[in-house]
Amino acid sequence: MPSGIKQRAICTQVIRILREEREKRGLSKYALSAQCGLSQQTISYMERGLRQPSFETVLRIADGIGLNLEDVLKRARAAVKAK
Repeated sequence: MPSGIKQRAICTQVIRILREEREKRGLSKYALSAQCGLSQQTISYMERGLRQPSFETVLRIADGIGLNLEDVLKRARAAVKAK
């Protein structure tokens, strides 16, 4: 898999994992937005694949959910590798 495609796939998996973990914890987009200082619309656009978040945005969301971003990246890489 070319590196650009692989990187995009990893980013997609990171977003998927963040959404799943948000839902697993029962956090609404509104509650998460309040915790990480982002708009609910930003989170919604990111989760629906309408926008690619910056690294800072992903880090803020992971922190807001209570996740270690390093662990999320490992899971995302493993998911891409398994495909």
